[in-house]
Amino acid sequence: MPDFGRHIRLESENRGWILAVAAVFIVSSAWVTLVAQSNASHRLITDSAGDTLATNTRFMPQLYEVTYLLKETNFIGDETQADMTYTAQSSMHLDVVQPTQALKFNSLNLDITNFSYLLDDWMDVCLCGYQYQCMSHDCKEMVRPDGSEGAREGTMVVLLFTPVQAGQHLVVHMEYTASLVSGLARSTAFEYADPVTSQMESQVLIAASLEPFGARRMLPCMDFPNLKANFSISIQAPDDLVALSTMAEESSQPGLEPGTTLHKFGVTPKMSTYLMGVTVGHMVSSSAMSDSGKKISVWSVPTLADQHAVPLQAALQGTNFYESYTGIELPLTKLDMMAIPGKGGAVENWGLIQFDERRMLVNEATEGAYGRWSSADVVCHELSHQWFGNYVTCKDFDNISVNEGLASFVEYKCIAAAFPEMSGQALFQRATTPHGENVGVHEGPRSHAMGVDATPFVEPLLTFRALSFLSYHPELPYSKGASLWRMLEAFWDSAGQDAFRAGLRVLMQRHALGSATLENVLTALVDGVAAVSGNDDTGDMQQLRANSRLLTVPAQTAVALLQFWIDQPGFPLINVSDSGTQAAQSRFYAWGSNVTDDPFVTSGNSTWYVPLGAGQLGSQAVPGDAAAQWGELLDHSGMIPSVDTEGTILNVAGTGYYRVQYPSAHQQQLTAALRDLTSADNSTMSVLLQANAFISDITALSFANSIDPSAILDTAAAVAASPACQTGFGMHLLVMPIVEALQQLALFSHVVEADNQCRLDLYTSIQQLLGSFAQPIVDQVSQQG
Repeated sequence: MPDFGRHIRLESENRGWILAVAAVFIVSSAWVTLVAQSNASHRLITDSAGDTLATNTRFMPQLYEVTYLLKETNFIGDETQADMTYTAQSSMHLDVVQPTQALKFNSLNLDITNFSYLLDDWMDVCLCGYQYQCMSHDCKEMVRPDGSEGAREGTMVVLLFTPVQAGQHLVVHMEYTASLVSGLARSTAFEYADPVTSQMESQVLIAASLEPFGARRMLPCMDFPNLKANFSISIQAPDDLVALSTMAEESSQPGLEPGTTLHKFGVTPKMSTYLMGVTVGHMVSSSAMSDSGKKISVWSVPTLADQHAVPLQAALQGTNFYESYTGIELPLTKLDMMAIPGKGGAVENWGLIQFDERRMLVNEATEGAYGRWSSADVVCHELSHQWFGNYVTCKDFDNISVNEGLASFVEYKCIAAAFPEMSGQALFQRATTPHGENVGVHEGPRSHAMGVDATPFVEPLLTFRALSFLSYHPELPYSKGASLWRMLEAFWDSAGQDAFRAGLRVLMQRHALGSATLENVLTALVDGVAAVSGNDDTGDMQQLRANSRLLTVPAQTAVALLQFWIDQPGFPLINVSDSGTQAAQSRFYAWGSNVTDDPFVTSGNSTWYVPLGAGQLGSQAVPGDAAAQWGELLDHSGMIPSVDTEGTILNVAGTGYYRVQYPSAHQQQLTAALRDLTSADNSTMSVLLQANAFISDITALSFANSIDPSAILDTAAAVAASPACQTGFGMHLLVMPIVEALQQLALFSHVVEADNQCRLDLYTSIQQLLGSFAQPIVDQVSQQG
């Protein structure tokens, strides 16, 4: 916790001789010249052109100490009566990496009123503030924006009293005032019953929501994800309020103001600035202990205390799962999940995750299965970030898929662990969104990503956009990243050795409490899989090595092959030859092949490294099944696992991030095979997953004008005749995709070049097929009635 006295009055020890030295420097011509230059240019001292804190910092942050001073009037619900500002005191502990006299840091809309620093525990200088020994009373003269861009983005520059050298240590102390509008901000107002008077009051919570660059709005800092540091956070708040932060509370004492308590929290592990957690207000919780002894709590405003059960189950079982899956115990003593009134979305603050209360909390008396799924989905996703995003963090936000792609991939394993009845595999394949709600960016990753990634003008997974957070198509860092990892997992785990997880563990160990790029992820995966392969001489692993070039080439070459997936947009269409033993690949566009001037495509000859698994439609294959025939397509065309026998499909368990176009005769055979899916097959989810992938390919190819749209009607008739479509997951994976396709076919029937009679016949067929899908539901409702 920062020393309050240190911020209010500078230390007096050894003050006399330091002030004497300072006086000499102040009147020196060198100092006067430097200040004059800074006033003239409005840019004190610049580094190289294009310099950013993230890539060319002269200082490395080690520790942030900060105390937030909140008042009772900050929590009044009515903004016209509330105090909308707060004060804070902070210290940045910085190691000097390169010689400089200019200190750059991030601060946006913070009104700095005092700025001093301590160099190597002996040179104590007050540049600006209200003390008599400060060089200026106006901090705006001394702490200035780094040019026009710095003013806009919150990059400040301060000219230090003397140059500093590499190896020195600098502690920068500041006091400031900020608004409770962004960064540390007020929630939507809620009604609170005073426990003493029973009167209803309008109150708010105050909470930090910082991703991507919000930390600079509540703390002077080096606000980039790769510049990690420890945090020591203290909060002064009214006595009757709960205060939470990333770490558990270590101690409390009376605050400086009457009726307040000063809460001091433990020092965090090294983490990015945007992960700092602060929440204060009237809150209640429900808790449970994880297998490793962590206290897991769900918090909300008091009136919603009866809606904690579902998210608490997800968080408790999810924490147990993630610690087992990664082999890494959460490096915190507790984990809090806070439902914030009026918040949109969720944010993965380390140890204090924030959620939209409407999404996380579940009223089990009024909400059905979708409410439980919606809560499990968002809790498992944000919980995944505690490892994939917080423990290992993207180096910059161009590499945001390091966080979001991995979290979106693993979250469905968490859902399966916490709620086995939901089937994480089925929900990964396709989202379920009743009531016309939009599909979230990490819901149903495979179908969601392929729908977006098949359009022109989408960017690659790695965006190379300066200071970018999410692309114009935010589904891609989440859902495409997740789908890519799932495809590689299916191939590499075909020998049954958890080879893919071994690669993830290499990533977590190699970059522990640090940052990583997408290339780092690929390298760790390749190294992990190679290590498993090298230690296993079973027949299955020998077969995997024989089928995978990635396991027989140098690691650098293997990473280069995988790099195609992150450096170029889109995904491939695998066009199978009439012989069934060869295929060609090209980029798939939902609008067909007549796409020109796509700015993200550097060549019309896009190719990918494509792992292909061949098996029987309807067989009980699982992702990574060794019984399937696996192979790789590396060039524009080549040999593939044979699909020349009846019923053979080229996407085992629907794990491939690609579409497949078969010869017409083979397509008809596979369509007919859908009729043979029985309700018994529903016990093996992979049967439905690969059928779903085939149906998805048929509809997408039809609308891209690559095959005749009548194929949709043939597929619909086959699905309608299958007993499997009358089961729950059969409805989700088989029926709903076909119903959506039939709706689109009716709506856009102009794609069928035929006369009015043909269109009339089309509508009649659609009505009959929709009726056949609905009839089992009607019968079931009638029987229940």
